[in-house]
Order: sequence, then structure tokens, then C-alpha cells
Amino acid sequence: SDEVQRRCSLMVISLTERLPRVTMHKSPAADVSGSEPEACRIISGHFAIAVQAFLAFCCAATLVVKRLQEKPQRTWTIWFMDSSKQGFAMGLQHFVNIFLALIFAMEGSKASECAWYAANFSITVAGGLCILTLYMKLHRWAVAKYGWESLRSGNYGPDNDKPKWNYWLAQASLWCFVCCAEKFIVAACIIVPLHSMIDSTIATMEKSVLNYPKSELVFVMVIWPAILNVIFAWIVDTLIKDPDLKGH
Repeated sequence: SDEVQRRCSLMVISLTERLPRVTMHKSPAADVSGSEPEACRIISGHFAIAVQAFLAFCCAATLVVKRLQEKPQRTWTIWFMDSSKQGFAMGLQHFVNIFLALIFAMEGSKASECAWYAANFSITVAGGLCILTLYMKLHRWAVAKYGWESLRSGNYGPDNDKPKWNYWLAQASLWCFVCCAEKFIVAACIIVPLHSMIDSTIATMEKSVLNYPKSELVFVMVIWPAILNVIFAWIVDTLIKDPDLKGH
């Protein structure tokens, strides 16, 4: 009836008036142009997934080139086992980087997710290489002292033609844990205490590209990480392979 419809309409209006108002926060560029540019986000559909896939190719190509130049050379099987350890670890580190970037770019942050991804990635790569270098020195000392042959990095058993995959699994699991842990350690010791200063700095640097979120995404998720990944992969491969190349 008309009375029922009228009462339903009044109820809808009443509920609508009680809902909290949502305020859209515009970027600095939006205040000038009057329109709100799309924010650069590190998880934004097929485009983000496509550009991120390029990182895996860069790492693999770097490790192949390094293997071709080393003397004496590891066999392709040993090289694959060394490289796959690093590959799994870097894959997990990528998700840790995204997680940390999202945390640091939460509401109240001046910089976008993309800017925080680049900053977090840069700081944790630099700090992480220092931590991993020291860790491997301690690791090799402990393995030699206690005879943990299955954990001797780059060693997969006495017979190179029949490498032990349980050795690889033990080493890969430990390396993945250490690589993820160093990300959180660097973040806790450096980024968290200096969060405000870092946020202001990268927000200022980001202003010139706010109107080009996809271009920014390509730079911070592909170009810059690709450069750092090449350096990181090269150094880490030297750290985790068997230093005396026995059996290679």
C-alpha cells in the first residue's frame, strides 16, 4: 500500500542520515588540478602482476651469466640447486616487501604504497646484504665445528651425479627463513625508528610523478628493483655456493 511504501522510504532516509560520512583524501596534485589522480598501488590488478613478473627473469638471467663466467664452473645441476634456493627466498622476500610497504603506507602516511615499496626495498637490500654476509660467516663456522654436512651451503652430498635433495631442502628452508628474518630485522632497526623522516623524504620525491601512477609503478616495482636484484643475486650467489667448489 502507499502507507507501507511511505514508511519504508522514511526508514531508508533515516538510516542513510545515520551512516558516517566518507571523506576522500586527495593527493597534493589533486588540489592543484581539481581532479583526483589514481594512487600508485603495489597490488593493482593484471598490470601490477605483469610488471612484477619481469623481476624473476632478471634474477634468472643474472645467475646464468654469473655461472657462465665463473671458474671453475659448477655443474648445471649444482648451479640449479644453488639458484633455486635463492629463487625461493627472493620470492618470499618479495611478499615480505609488499607486506612491509603496505604497513608503512597505512593511513597517515604522506607517501604512497609504491614509494614505500621502493624505500623499504632499497633499505632492506643494503642492510640485508650486511646481515647475510655476517650470517654466512657464522653459519660456515658452526657447520664446520659441529659437522652439520647437510647444512653446508652448496654441498649436496658426496656424489655430485646423485645430489641429495634432502640436503637441498634443509638448506633452502633455512635460507628462506634467514632471508625473510633479515627483512624484518632491518625494518625494525632502521625503518620503524626513522619512519617519519623517510615518509616525508619519499613523499617529496614522489610529487613529480603523482599524475603517472602506472609509470611510477613500473619504476618502483620493475626498473629499480631489477637493478637492486641483479646486485643482490650476484652477491648472494657467491655467499651460498660451496666456497671451495668441491664436487662442482
